[in-house]
Amino acid sequence: MKEDKSGKLSVGEAAKILGVSPQTVRNWEKAGRISSQRSPGGWRYYDLSEVQRVAIDLPKLAWAWAASAQPPEIPDEYYCGQPDRFTSRLVKMGAMLESMPNGQTESMVSLLTSVAGEIGDNSFAHNIGNWPDIAGIFFAYDLHKRIIVLADRGQGIRTTLQQVRPSIAGDVEALRAAFTEIISGRSPEKRGNGLKVVRQIAEQNQIGLTLNSGTAQATIPPHGKMWITMVDKNVRGVVAIITF
Repeated sequence: MKEDKSGKLSVGEAAKILGVSPQTVRNWEKAGRISSQRSPGGWRYYDLSEVQRVAIDLPKLAWAWAASAQPPEIPDEYYCGQPDRFTSRLVKMGAMLESMPNGQTESMVSLLTSVAGEIGDNSFAHNIGNWPDIAGIFFAYDLHKRIIVLADRGQGIRTTLQQVRPSIAGDVEALRAAFTEIISGRSPEKRGNGLKVVRQIAEQNQIGLTLNSGTAQATIPPHGKMWITMVDKNVRGVVAIITF
């Protein structure tokens, strides 16, 4: 069966777009990663929109949106301009995790939504009223690929922490402070506590995280300890990739 005007693809056409073999597409379908439908004649077909969703490289798109001088357009479903939109999509993600075949346990769903929630909330809390250009955050997930991605075009962690600790010299030092210290800000508020919660959850559970801000990257492997390094990539705001 060939592609028709309604966007129906054969398994071979879907495989070509995805860069895999037809058998891999069939295996993905059995695992619930992609779905197919049947034509009245009994042919199996895949919707073009569904194939394009599976084909999207979420980390690559998040980096392009967060770090480019002229960011690409992103699907509306990936953009949260206001905190309430982010909260609504976070709740939806939790419900989807629970309903997946071989879905996550209730405790794991809570941990994943907590990690994503803390990172997203940080972006809004630290940049409201001070967004350099585009307000809001990139928030996308592919639960079949077991990946959650958040990004912002905000001031970045170093600039944020320098407001209350001017002595912070670089991105690596700022990221280490954000993940390990409670830095006093406007009394009685304590800034930067969110990423310490994220670190504790990730290090104690089967959750991986890479978080970049400026030229620094924090890496937490599942059930492993965090390390922070300087990297070649540079993003003014934040890009975070959660795996589970």
